[in-house]
Amino acid sequence: MSVYTDIAMQISHNDFTDNVTGILLAGGKSRRMGYDKAHIEIGGHRLLTRSLDLLCHYFATVLIAGDRQDLVRPNIPAIPDIYPGSALGGLYTGLQSAKTDWIFVAPCDMPYPDAKILELLLRHRNGADAVVPRTPAGYEPVFALYHKSCLPHMLTMLQQEQYRIYDFYQRIKVHYLDWQQMPDGWERSLLNINTPEQLKELQLEVSEQGAEMSPPVVSIVAKSGTGKTTLLEKLIAEMKERGFRVGAIKHDAHNFNIDHEGKDSWRLTQAGADTMLITSPDKLTMVKQHSKEHEPTLAETVRTYCHDIDIVLTEGFKRSTMPKIEVHRRERSEKLLCRDEGYDPSLIAVASDSPLQVDVPLYDINDAKGLCDLIVERFLS
Repeated sequence: MSVYTDIAMQISHNDFTDNVTGILLAGGKSRRMGYDKAHIEIGGHRLLTRSLDLLCHYFATVLIAGDRQDLVRPNIPAIPDIYPGSALGGLYTGLQSAKTDWIFVAPCDMPYPDAKILELLLRHRNGADAVVPRTPAGYEPVFALYHKSCLPHMLTMLQQEQYRIYDFYQRIKVHYLDWQQMPDGWERSLLNINTPEQLKELQLEVSEQGAEMSPPVVSIVAKSGTGKTTLLEKLIAEMKERGFRVGAIKHDAHNFNIDHEGKDSWRLTQAGADTMLITSPDKLTMVKQHSKEHEPTLAETVRTYCHDIDIVLTEGFKRSTMPKIEVHRRERSEKLLCRDEGYDPSLIAVASDSPLQVDVPLYDINDAKGLCDLIVERFLS
């Protein structure tokens, strides 16, 4: 479901958006972050999904500027940058590829893009070559409107290997939307996530999301071969003994198949069934197809399939913002995923086979009762 489905449209598509193409800027290399920002999950939605949903909500045509075939969706192609390596090059690719006079650009690393700011920018485009937010910190060139009239100026600069947006703005007529004109909360709306430090700060804001979800979610994480499944088995048995309805979700980074070749269920799936169910007097099994690029987030999966239980315990999902318990065996590794190999603010406890100095409660690796006490106190009391 789009994160913008509930937004009430305040402008007429015919008057304001028919001559505008939405452009998702995704050509960056995420060098400062160290890994691909587009797929980072914040609050149950990937970063790219938030901007892409906003663009799709407003504009009939949406393109991705950047050689990102992993991000394409039906009717949303990815266009490799003509001049890769800069924001100006991404803007040029978007404008050159669009069939409309205007493009509205949004980055793939903006966690809270604001539809109200988008609408304000659309309303102020008459007589301008570009409409750009301007804050005390400077311009916001990657959440802005650009006209085809910008193309020759962009091309001249790119051919001369000049990439500064400030210099480009001196060559065109820009209408600046100053921060005083923007809605409350504009600072949060225009936030970009570029570094691990910025991501950590944002994760701190949403680290309790798992407790606020209904049902709450706790993820068991560890390096492969540490004993996640063994501990999860014990936790499920202990929670069931206490009378709770428990959901279990395992994340598999590779393809898996629960069907056996030649069986009726396998044949139905192979025939092209998008959803295939097997029912019996005591259980139901579902096989639901989706593309690798559009794997549901953990939050989406919980909302869809786990509404009739009390607590969800997961195995894996180490990059989610849900509360986590890390399993540690010294023989497997001296380092913790959620502390030594990066600081994860959603860590609530460690279950280890040896003493550790950590800033969260430490439990014996076999102490399912103690860990259940913690889960019940934090999320089910």
